[in-house]
Amino acid sequence: KGHLTTKLAKISKQVTSIELDSHLFNLSSEKLKLNTRVTLIHQDILQFQFPNKQRYKIVGNIPYHLSTQIIKKVVFESRASDIYLIVEEGFYK
Repeated sequence: KGHLTTKLAKISKQVTSIELDSHLFNLSSEKLKLNTRVTLIHQDILQFQFPNKQRYKIVGNIPYHLSTQIIKKVVFESRASDIYLIVEEGFYK
């Protein structure tokens, strides 16, 4: 719905938001359409190509059933300086 993206856009120069779910993507697009700091991408994060040259951080609220795959991808394929992921309690117990 764009809650996390909205908060991040207030404290960042640029935010790229990746959302696979069409309904959530459309809600976020409507909510954030006037925010010039936000770029929305309708794509599976597991297919996303992380930038190689620019500095960036990864912040995300990730789905339980994909947590392991997403964590592996961001750790091994990204060049992020920092990674902050929100996971469901059942994942880390």
